[in-house]
Amino acid sequence: MVYTKIFSWKATKFFFVTFVLWVILSSCVNPSTSKKPELLSPRNNENNLNFNSVKLIFNTPTSGEYEVIVRENGTGVTVFTQVVSGGQGIQVDVPKGRLKPNTTYRWYVRLKENDSIASEYWNFTTKENSLPTIGNLKPDNTSGHPFGALALTWDASDSDNDDLTFYVKVYELGKETTPVFETTVATNSAVVKDLKQLTSYKWTVQAVDPWGGKSSLLSATFTTKQNEAPDRVELLNPRDGERDVKFNNLTLKWQGYDRDYEDLKYSISLNDSQNLLSNSTYTEFTVTGLKPSVTYKLTITAIDKYGETKTQSFYFTTRANTSPDKPTLFAPENKVKLNFAKTSSVNFQWSSVSDPDEDTVSYEFVLLSENKVVLRKSPVLGNNINLNISGVLEVGKSYTWYVLAKDPHGGSTKSDEFTFTTYRNNPPTVPKSPYPSDKAENLPNRIPKFSWVSEDPDGDPLTYDIYLGENRDNLQLLASGLTTNVFETRRLFEFGKTYYWKVVVSDGYNPPVEGPIWSFKITDQDYPPTAPELLSPPNNSKNTNFNNVTLRWRASTDRETTDPALLVYYLYIGQPDQMTLYATITGQTGPEISQVVTGLSPIKTYYWRVEIKDTFGNYAYSTTWNFTTKPNEAPDFPSNPNPADESVISSPSTPTTITLSWGCSDPDGDSLTYEIYIAKTNDFNGVDPIRTSQKSAQVTLNEPGVYYWRVVAKDSHGGVAEGKVWKFELKAQ
Repeated sequence: MVYTKIFSWKATKFFFVTFVLWVILSSCVNPSTSKKPELLSPRNNENNLNFNSVKLIFNTPTSGEYEVIVRENGTGVTVFTQVVSGGQGIQVDVPKGRLKPNTTYRWYVRLKENDSIASEYWNFTTKENSLPTIGNLKPDNTSGHPFGALALTWDASDSDNDDLTFYVKVYELGKETTPVFETTVATNSAVVKDLKQLTSYKWTVQAVDPWGGKSSLLSATFTTKQNEAPDRVELLNPRDGERDVKFNNLTLKWQGYDRDYEDLKYSISLNDSQNLLSNSTYTEFTVTGLKPSVTYKLTITAIDKYGETKTQSFYFTTRANTSPDKPTLFAPENKVKLNFAKTSSVNFQWSSVSDPDEDTVSYEFVLLSENKVVLRKSPVLGNNINLNISGVLEVGKSYTWYVLAKDPHGGSTKSDEFTFTTYRNNPPTVPKSPYPSDKAENLPNRIPKFSWVSEDPDGDPLTYDIYLGENRDNLQLLASGLTTNVFETRRLFEFGKTYYWKVVVSDGYNPPVEGPIWSFKITDQDYPPTAPELLSPPNNSKNTNFNNVTLRWRASTDRETTDPALLVYYLYIGQPDQMTLYATITGQTGPEISQVVTGLSPIKTYYWRVEIKDTFGNYAYSTTWNFTTKPNEAPDFPSNPNPADESVISSPSTPTTITLSWGCSDPDGDSLTYEIYIAKTNDFNGVDPIRTSQKSAQVTLNEPGVYYWRVVAKDSHGGVAEGKVWKFELKAQ
């Protein structure tokens, strides 16, 4: 009795511990059946399914995208997969031809590309293959059939609904060793051609399904009829008796008819004299060289295999001729003036035109002066003519020209008339109105520009050469090929000296025209400002920041300028032979002057100097220093995401729009751009990024679920920083 009580207590304790462990383990396991797809049909291990009409039925826990997958059980080869939208009672038909007879398959459903949310695996087995059957062969045991082309038909069926292939052979009766015709077709009919007249034939047909199953081989017989001559010929284009027929590139079309359905040959002639075709299988022929407004006789003879013929004649009348379209003149332009000094020939150009009748078009060129023909040329086959003016055109005359577009049948269309006038080029005027003015004195040591005036009576573009020197008899070329009458220079002239200069102008046609020699004198008050003294960055310095670099120099002094704010500083920066003005600085009164420079490139050497101008116009300039910028550093990694990583967002409805934001900076102070990738998978394959220069972007989410996102930061110098992949979950309220 005591033993029984002890056993009972131990059993109760064991049951209680087991129950507690079950509760704890159950709370740690996700409920699987409610969150995974559920297979419905065909049932697991179901047999004898028709392999051409298997329907898969299942339920899914959500309406997202799911994959249905069918694999061959023995090999594991996937024979079918399809992506569908989830729901209840989803039905998917396995396409015909994917499954084989007498084969076991396993199938399952999973969340798209996610095997962690998948159904169970179920098996099914397809039925044995059934053989096809055929019957009712036609013709069979009949005579009087055409031998040119004969349709053979039969009935066929297959209980598995397989696509069948039919093998057809035709033998001359009594000679069944070698077929006279054989073919393979996918429909229950075939056409046999080119048999003999009054001959008996045997034909056979057999159906084969995709799995090698064959029907019985059935046969039938028939006898062909005696040959008859072709029945008739019909002219399709142009119709018999048709008028207003085109006479160029006329395509003749016809059709012969034969009671024996033979393939016919044709002989064709025009007006009983011009043979177009002989014993040809063509039923179209393009004829050329016809004339307008003419009635033609077309004779067609149809010839069958046995030499029997049918000849018929037809008539048609060609349309009246239409003249070509009107040409448009292009060059020389109407009322233009031709400069004899510029050219030795004139190219006359006009538009190529078409002809409504498709005639070949040629042109006649006519040149007149004072209503008399100077030149005439015909035919011209192209749309231009080049005329050497020497000995043909005269200076100071007006000419008129036009072209005629002509076809071979006498039709012509005249263009408009253009006129032009000939003249001879005049030289440009002698340069005048110099700056600095002739004999100017007391000039500052920098003259920012030289200018002058010269004109061309013909409006020709002019070029200029400028000469300068300290001796009027020994001027040196300062600049050549100038296309404007202004020459800018930053040269510093010597105090107290007189300089001489001249300009030579050319129009490109006449000899150059030389201007007078002018002079100017620089002031002898040698009081230029002191040269700016560069301070930083030090000369030849390395690893200088390329964003917001500060250039510093010591301020200049000038005995003629009492107020330092009136001094003007010019900062030049660039390459040794291509330094450009970066900034003009005025109003500075301190002992040091600085200027912040932006927009430089990494790992590049820059040269810089400072020039100064006083109130009198005298200049001085610093030495030239250089510095090399540092290499570019990639942006910092994007951080501080909003929504926060692993966070959950609730929304009363979808679609819903949310704002993604993040933090990011650049060690070099570069302006950054961002590419934002967001998707429901973390590989972002095929996802187009959102591009922005802001640290935020709005996105529209179409459905609840987990979303992954990443930000890629880029600077303007090729630096890239790809941020961590963050995620959040969107839940419907």
